[in-house]
Amino acid sequence: MHPDPPGLDAIQEQLLSELETLRRMLAEVEKPACATQGDGMVIMRLCSGLDLAGWESLCHRKDLRDWLALPLAADPLPFLARIQATVQELVFLSEHDPLTKLYNRGAFDRILSAELIRSARAGQSLALVIFDLDDFKAVNDSYGHPCGDRVLETIGSLLLAEKRSYDTAARVGGEEFALILPGLGLVRAEMVIGRIVEAARSLKIVCDGVDSPLRVTISAGLAITKGKMATTPEKLYAMADAALYQAKAAGKDRVVTAPIADLTGPPEKTLVRADEKRFLFTGLTKG
Repeated sequence: MHPDPPGLDAIQEQLLSELETLRRMLAEVEKPACATQGDGMVIMRLCSGLDLAGWESLCHRKDLRDWLALPLAADPLPFLARIQATVQELVFLSEHDPLTKLYNRGAFDRILSAELIRSARAGQSLALVIFDLDDFKAVNDSYGHPCGDRVLETIGSLLLAEKRSYDTAARVGGEEFALILPGLGLVRAEMVIGRIVEAARSLKIVCDGVDSPLRVTISAGLAITKGKMATTPEKLYAMADAALYQAKAAGKDRVVTAPIADLTGPPEKTLVRADEKRFLFTGLTKG
């Protein structure tokens, strides 16, 4: 008697093994600039009996989103729709922090540069706010990193809820966040940021394994340009960061506003040592 043909699971395992082997081989010869030099190849493999549902199952198991699949005879539209969705997902992941779903630092830098150019051309105000969770290291040390992640997610959700549709919210560091607020002058920006700091103060964050909800506070540094003269992203960020440092030094859980960027020269270098700044931000001299 002839043995029964292998089931679909066995075929998928064989295909996965082959793809993993090919992926390792390609990683050894991959050259980022190969496409601009005229070389490179498209490698094709016939997988008879595999449909879109089976391919999606494989992709989820082994994260094969960098592989593109098209049918030989079936309707290609579902496959093309999946490729488009995959590209959109990869674009989102390249620009967003996976934990909070806010923009990441790279996207933030790009958007801030573009907004400053737009501000200078239109002569309109632009506000930049940098937030930092107060004593966040103590949260991780006392309750564990999963609870710390829950705190970060909650602050991220707060910023998304409070911002306007055309504002930009980003996670720019471990426990550091930023808001870009086009068209807001000093008074309105201070009102918006004050409301966010107050809202953070009233949060009750529930963590698994922690008996009572956590309460956290945030400090904020606000920098404004009126758009009267060109201001570099580095200058505006440095001014907001200096204001944030002052908020920490003044007792945390507050907003400090920097001088108007258009009316100042380049920000002076801070004379505060790294260990002093660490103490103000975390309450600890190390770590």
